[in-house]
Amino acid sequence: MISSAAIWAALGAVGMALGTVPPLWGLANDPERRTHYLVLAGVTGVAAVAYTLMAFDIGTITASGRVVSIPRYVDWLITTPLILLFLAMLGRTGRGSLVRLVVADIALLLLGGVAVVISGPIRWAAFAAGVACFGLLAYELYVTIPRKATFSTERTRILFVTLRNLTIALWTLYPVAWLLAPSGIGLLSRDMAMLVVAYLDLISKAAFVALAVDGMDALADGDTGAVAVDPDESTPAAD
Repeated sequence: MISSAAIWAALGAVGMALGTVPPLWGLANDPERRTHYLVLAGVTGVAAVAYTLMAFDIGTITASGRVVSIPRYVDWLITTPLILLFLAMLGRTGRGSLVRLVVADIALLLLGGVAVVISGPIRWAAFAAGVACFGLLAYELYVTIPRKATFSTERTRILFVTLRNLTIALWTLYPVAWLLAPSGIGLLSRDMAMLVVAYLDLISKAAFVALAVDGMDALADGDTGAVAVDPDESTPAAD
């Protein structure tokens, strides 16, 4: 019999696949912003593949008595930096800011993975360290990037703020889901944990991509390239 976790994963795959359609359409019809659309398509496209694998229970291992989905962590290691890349592209803050964001992001994901596969007090230390990395990431997004950003238009700034707030609000819920799931204290079953995380993923990725595509016309020609190197990142820009 097909498990509920497999059903939620399959629905997640469908949702992510549908979420990939808008950026692909934009890629075909708006070549001036192809880099932005490629990044957005990568977010939901990679997630769609990961959820398809999870629906067929491919890449699942057991560690310390807990079931770990490798595709999920690979998905996060690819898609969350892409989300941060898109936000950095909107603000044009330079590679230094992007590197700090991605390093903090990868560190928190790796620490979260360590906390899942090991037992004993060290797993909680790893979890706490991951939460600290998330705090650094949130600080960069809320304080550092707005201070250094050079938004081309007011609408671009509003788009950045909307997507940033959505991202931080939803990413804050992932540690809570981790704690309640079998990876943490186990108040949620594996099936229910899959439902909760799939729901969070769909909003934080598919909804993020939909909002980004909808606001793409706010970008000026200067936003169409990749993140540029800021020669003086210490120079404040308009908040």
